[in-house]
Amino acid sequence: MKVMVVGGGGREHAIIKKLRENKDITEIFALPGNGGMAEDCTCIPIGAKELDRIVDFAKENKIDYAVVAPDDPLVLGLCDMLREAGIACFGPGMRAAIIEGSKVFSKNLMKKYGIPTASYEVFDDAEKALSYIKSASMPQVIKADGLALGKGVIIAKTHKEAENAIFEIMKNKKFGDSGNSIVIEEYLEGPEVSVLAFTDGETIVPMVSSMDHKRAKDNDMGLNTGGMGTVAPNPYFTKEIEKECMDKIFIPTLNAMNKEGRRFEGCLYFGLMLTKNGPKVIEYNCR
Repeated sequence: MKVMVVGGGGREHAIIKKLRENKDITEIFALPGNGGMAEDCTCIPIGAKELDRIVDFAKENKIDYAVVAPDDPLVLGLCDMLREAGIACFGPGMRAAIIEGSKVFSKNLMKKYGIPTASYEVFDDAEKALSYIKSASMPQVIKADGLALGKGVIIAKTHKEAENAIFEIMKNKKFGDSGNSIVIEEYLEGPEVSVLAFTDGETIVPMVSSMDHKRAKDNDMGLNTGGMGTVAPNPYFTKEIEKECMDKIFIPTLNAMNKEGRRFEGCLYFGLMLTKNGPKVIEYNCR
């Protein structure tokens, strides 16, 4: 059995190391991979966003199964393309991956279906966003709509910081087209919880909870990143809270996506804040 893993980071290396334990797998390819994983697989210099080249490689090398790990190719529809080519693949299709690809979509989805989240406003005009923020109570959270490598969220403690964030995202295009629209949302307080869950679109099975440390620099003085470190299990995520999240967040999210014709199959990440008013969703990620 030949397996292809798309991506080139530590996450992909961990996946490959686990795949190597399966005796039925004869070859593992990483696209593009990196030097650190070269002893565990064959690295192919094809970028994770070179979708046509990835599919061509998979067909030419008779790949039996593919794992698409990064967010960009998922949002761009790589899993759809691989399945259309007859290659089994782990990961959501493009229509489902929008739950991470657009924060505007995910916030509107939660609002429509009553999934608890922070109150928010959406803007596609920088001047209107700047006008709104002048009278908003601080702190506020400014989020670029699209993908930004985990760095598109700014917690603005002052009006000046908020104005700078809006200017950088929408006018200076710090995150490119991902900043064409932004979400300005209520700042939530409480312990943060990360939960990854496997789902076929109907049944959902959460993994162990974790506490993700996202911000760079000592004492959380830097911007959010894709992750600086993690503690698991999360001591704040009790069995009672897990049940509440299952009833009010996890299952309702799957049902909402199904009602929208966007069945999610793969690994869905729930970024949660345990507020005094109960658990609320900060963000979704897809894998």
